[in-house]
Amino acid sequence: MKYIPPFLKILPLVIVGILLGEVVDIAAWWVAVAALFCTILGYALRHKLFGEVYIGLSVILWALCATEIRTPRIIPHPTAPSELNITVTTEPYSVGRWQRCDATTFLEGREEKILLRADTALSISLGENGMARGFLNPLPEGSYGSLMSRRGYIGTLYLTSSLDWRPTDTLHNATILSRRIQRALLARIDSLGLEQTESGVIKAMLLGWRGEITPSLRNAYSRAGASHILAISGLHVGIVAMVVWWLCWLLPIVGRRGHLVRNIIASVVMICYAVICGLSPSVVRATLMFVVAQMALCYGTSRSVVNILAGAATVMLLANPNNLFDVSFQLSFVAVVGIVVGMPSATDYFGGGNSKSLLWRTLLGIVLVGLCSTLATLPLVAHTFSVVSLVGIFINPIVILTAEIIVVGGLIWVSLPLECLRGVAEWIVGGAARLQNSVVEYAAGLDWAAAECEVPLWVTLVAYGAMLVAIVVAAAWKEKKIWRMKS
Repeated sequence: MKYIPPFLKILPLVIVGILLGEVVDIAAWWVAVAALFCTILGYALRHKLFGEVYIGLSVILWALCATEIRTPRIIPHPTAPSELNITVTTEPYSVGRWQRCDATTFLEGREEKILLRADTALSISLGENGMARGFLNPLPEGSYGSLMSRRGYIGTLYLTSSLDWRPTDTLHNATILSRRIQRALLARIDSLGLEQTESGVIKAMLLGWRGEITPSLRNAYSRAGASHILAISGLHVGIVAMVVWWLCWLLPIVGRRGHLVRNIIASVVMICYAVICGLSPSVVRATLMFVVAQMALCYGTSRSVVNILAGAATVMLLANPNNLFDVSFQLSFVAVVGIVVGMPSATDYFGGGNSKSLLWRTLLGIVLVGLCSTLATLPLVAHTFSVVSLVGIFINPIVILTAEIIVVGGLIWVSLPLECLRGVAEWIVGGAARLQNSVVEYAAGLDWAAAECEVPLWVTLVAYGAMLVAIVVAAAWKEKKIWRMKS
């Protein structure tokens, strides 16, 4: 190819810098000085070969510097209960004898995130602040503890007594404010009077609240290869984005900049959706990915979309290098890239681009969004969770359709205070959740539903390397074909 988008060159260098930061321990300010020196030399020699070398080295060093700064904190094992000023930042939910939620506290002058486990006899609520006494234990060893550490948590506080609770000012905490909006919308779903299994699935898929998903239902979704449906990520934001894009193109906006106005409107709507979902990290990442993809569509080429997606990933990794090791970030990025890269070709192959039927284009788009994201994330899911769902590919079109109904119908119900829609929402949204649960539970009960397998990391890397080569070859072939047509 004659042209390689700039961020496709920068992103691998950032990843190299982050991986280097995992094996070396050096003062961040020393790395920053070296990175600044290389940046200056690269700019001064920008028209020479050595200039590109220095610029590349500076990118690696800046990523190394960011990694050293964002190294997860490790707290010592407790020897006595601690008295901490904590703020509850998520809605508590009960599991056995404990109420679980997230909270923040100040340690050594820094605000830190902790996992709060409070006795069910205590009364705690989202947004409350107070002095608490309990054991602040380190995170458990293993993959779960490592993942939570990279997400910014420093430990788990087991709370058996509390005092002096008081509400916080929501105007000074965007997270708490967004969670309270989420709680108000969850109450709208409760007003439908559905069964817990149905309302729990709707809350998880629509607003990112998974506190009411039963363990048995969660296991069924995992075995059926549909657990990704329960966590708002690239797939859910993609469904919302697809509907928003379609609605925006119906707006009577004329002029040369009409498409830009539509893209901006779609981006704002998607950001609002992230807010009502509580601004969870996975939702924020997926929304950012799709917003930059939406803006990239203004340029009209898939090359620009991939470049801007790589740019978004670069910025997110430099802001927090721990994202590289977060499976949620990995799945969001891979799913979005799979949709952006695979959707145009798949749509053309199945004749969706030339079809005059709006219904066919819509249904085809829904199915292809799920298919592209599922195939793109398959190697990563197999490596991370050591399981490959054999039945998932067969039920995927069904759960994607029901997900579309649940998300779109649920958004209409929680957004519009129209009580006349109660019966319709209960029948459509509740029926879709009931159908989805039935399909998943039936599929999970099949003997051949899933196969456990240990997929080494090198196999996953080879799989994605092959995908990358296929994308490059396809893009080069398409570019050559266009050049021949012009000549």
